[in-house]
Amino acid sequence: MLWPMKSKIGVGIDTGGTYTDAVIYSFDEKKVLGTAKALTTKQDLSAGILEALDKLPAEMLRKAELISLSTTLATNACVEDKGGRARLIFFGGDEKVINEFGPRYGLPPAEDIHIQESYTGFSGKVSREPDWDLFEKSMDEGFSRLDGAGIIEIYSMKNNAVVEKKAKEIFQRKFDIPVVCGHELFSGLNCLQRGAGALLNARLFPVIKEFLLAIKKSLAQRNIGAQVVIVRSDGSLMSQEFAEVRPVETLLCGPAASVAGGSWLSGEANAVIVDMGGTTTDIALVKDGAPVKVIDGVTIGKWKTFVHGFYIKTFGLGGDSAVHYFDYNVFIEDYRVVPLCVAASAHPRIIDNLRRLVDSSTAHSFFLHEQYLLVNGMKDEARYTETEKRFCAALRNGPLPLKEAAAAVGTDIYNFNVSRLLREGIVQICGLTPTDIMHIRNHFSGYSREAALLGAEFAAYNTGLAVDELCEKVYDEVKRKLYVNIVKILLENQERRYFTNGVDSGAEQLILQSYESAKRGGAGNIVTPDFRTGFTLVGIGAPIKIFLDDVAGLLGTRAVIPEHYEVANALGAVVGNIYASCSVELRPNYTLEGITGYTVFGYSGRMTFKTLEQAREFAAAEAEAGAREEAVKRGARGAVTVMLDTHTNEGSARGGAVYLGTTVTAHASNAVESREHYSA
Repeated sequence: MLWPMKSKIGVGIDTGGTYTDAVIYSFDEKKVLGTAKALTTKQDLSAGILEALDKLPAEMLRKAELISLSTTLATNACVEDKGGRARLIFFGGDEKVINEFGPRYGLPPAEDIHIQESYTGFSGKVSREPDWDLFEKSMDEGFSRLDGAGIIEIYSMKNNAVVEKKAKEIFQRKFDIPVVCGHELFSGLNCLQRGAGALLNARLFPVIKEFLLAIKKSLAQRNIGAQVVIVRSDGSLMSQEFAEVRPVETLLCGPAASVAGGSWLSGEANAVIVDMGGTTTDIALVKDGAPVKVIDGVTIGKWKTFVHGFYIKTFGLGGDSAVHYFDYNVFIEDYRVVPLCVAASAHPRIIDNLRRLVDSSTAHSFFLHEQYLLVNGMKDEARYTETEKRFCAALRNGPLPLKEAAAAVGTDIYNFNVSRLLREGIVQICGLTPTDIMHIRNHFSGYSREAALLGAEFAAYNTGLAVDELCEKVYDEVKRKLYVNIVKILLENQERRYFTNGVDSGAEQLILQSYESAKRGGAGNIVTPDFRTGFTLVGIGAPIKIFLDDVAGLLGTRAVIPEHYEVANALGAVVGNIYASCSVELRPNYTLEGITGYTVFGYSGRMTFKTLEQAREFAAAEAEAGAREEAVKRGARGAVTVMLDTHTNEGSARGGAVYLGTTVTAHASNAVESREHYSA
């Protein structure tokens, strides 16, 4: 028997690239009842999740009726260009167009896309069906070992996606592999952007599947039967079943939760939310109390998609970013490694490896202090080369420094290549990071300071610096990156040209000059570019409090580090709501006699009407029905609120404005605090 009950206690869990955070929240009191933090355990995510849950008040945990999740796993996979093996099937794709314009959206070269003939015209009319027998036979090569696939057809949004649906049906008969069509994810007409989103969705299948399985395992072990939802890129919530099919919707899941949490904790109406984690830093804007949203889809790393979301800039900078050097300059990479201090705490032999290296007084252009660590087993050994298998076998005895790692597979450091194992998360590099520098400067503790110091000594020797000077340069590089990216997002939201095209290299050079000038107080310059803001910088994430005050000072503003800042993502996960939208287009049918009718490309199909009023009524009804159904798929229960937005498209002509059509968008929401939950 089912009965409605108000949710009183919720649990938020955020699994990041470095830490897993958890909070218990009272909806009635609007109060945080407990917080917890644990290391994210890449080899078994459930271990870190269980550790975080076990640090929460047990009595409160048993009373929880809602578990809300966020994660940066998908975000990090995009920034670091990782993920599962996937392929895009593109009906009507043109090789020349894909190769010329596809990279703008993150698409690979045309040779890596499965292109099929399509006989669909610009209007969406299918003159004849594709050769389905040929299509089925063409997939024999290489598809069986994929982790996922995406299917798009060039004009699918104009014909109810008939080709995509048939192709998916054939694919599912042939393979037991997750596959999603472009029309199931997005309604945008740009086929390259739809294709990029569909391919990215396929690459993220194994990433989100592993996360959700770990959550399921952890909750089962603690006998927690609460409803589970997960944050979307716009801060709203969806069911875990929905997320399994559409993992691309979690693209900015963790960052969106940090925006919601940071805004809730700080209470600042106009703020720059700066969330610095272990792998990435996310920056977002809150204007007049509401997070700013993207207009034409989320962009992250090389990927430009139609995913709805907050306007968030994500870049590779975190406590675990690799610190490297070249030609006596110190810089921070945009990818994560395991800090030496953390790795050495679990594997003491790393300290011995580093001590031998430092004692040898070896100067080298390669980063000889870095170690290779096995973190996951191969799930399907047949997919890997003998060299890759031999290397993983060698790492089972413990981490190996670069020279020994190369020798283990019979090569030298110049020809050593295990990029696929790194990309798929089977092997990780351990190296010098800002987290190590924090240990040296006693700003953070808990792991091996000795390993951090040895790594820094080797790097300092190779750059001609003292260790203290090296540490200062690393901190300065963190502040520089924060400053530059904060100014960029402010410019993009103030100047339309930057919002559309991004900040160009000339403007970025001025920002860099401004940073150096601000550090010196403006002295010594003929002219000084000066960037200042009235927006408060709100710091989220464990490392941020070390750096944000200085950056705020350079920008003429103040920094706020709110209570519970270190677990704001987990809090943001639990204070969201379920949201869905659906857009329907209405277009006039022009002939030589003028407008003879109106066609609505609806949620359930295409319909033609004689009058504009009839077409608008149908478009509104279709948009509302689509948004409601989507909200239910995402886990909405009880009352769903729907609001309609109508946008008229017009062009210019000699005689005045020309009506080009109308877009009706329905927004459906189902707030957590007002939502009914059901228990058996």
